[in-house]
Amino acid sequence: MVRLLLKTLFLEILLLLLHHSSAVDDDDLSPFPKKFLFGTASSSYQYEGGYNINGKGQSNWDNFTHGDTKIIVDGSNGDIAVDHYHRYQVGYQRGFI
Repeated sequence: MVRLLLKTLFLEILLLLLHHSSAVDDDDLSPFPKKFLFGTASSSYQYEGGYNINGKGQSNWDNFTHGDTKIIVDGSNGDIAVDHYHRYQVGYQRGFI
């Protein structure tokens, strides 16, 4: 899960650099139109963690990853994820939130 988040972050940074370089470079080599905007998305399942704690209900993804089927080859799930559920106070202490 961490590898997936790092790959996603790397791609987002790369796309931002491509967009920035095409915006300031007269010799635009970007295959995208000049007014093309990149977007990103994430989900609470990727960040939250805290699986099955304090009466938190299960999401569809919790049910899917903990089901009897072996669709996910390595058995990974979002039980911990980035673990914002337990680490949000660190963000407050450091002024990120």
